[in-house]
Amino acid sequence: MRVWGTVSYQGQPVEEGRIIFFPVDGTPGPSTGTAVKQGRYEVPARSGPRAGGVYRVKITAVGPERSYSPNLSGNGPKYTVRDQFIPAEFNRKSTLQVNIAARAEENQHDFEL
Repeated sequence: MRVWGTVSYQGQPVEEGRIIFFPVDGTPGPSTGTAVKQGRYEVPARSGPRAGGVYRVKITAVGPERSYSPNLSGNGPKYTVRDQFIPAEFNRKSTLQVNIAARAEENQHDFEL
């Protein structure tokens, strides 16, 4: 089934991230997901979750680039990193779940984190 919606964190749209749906409670099939861009996501029907299934949802997002030096003095090579800022309770420790409806128009799931 096609699944779509919005993702926000602390009232702001998530500019760049990922949303993944993991089958639980005996739901057959692989996990599926897609990118979150400018606060929106859409998993097309051809690769979407199964109707009638229950899925645990994991959401991650990265912040802007920043420079980082592993050297305590600050001298030496600098690396560009982007920090994952969504708390673990919404990704690796997520308890978020959705039920996928048999009617496609009922599969909008918005996440206000």
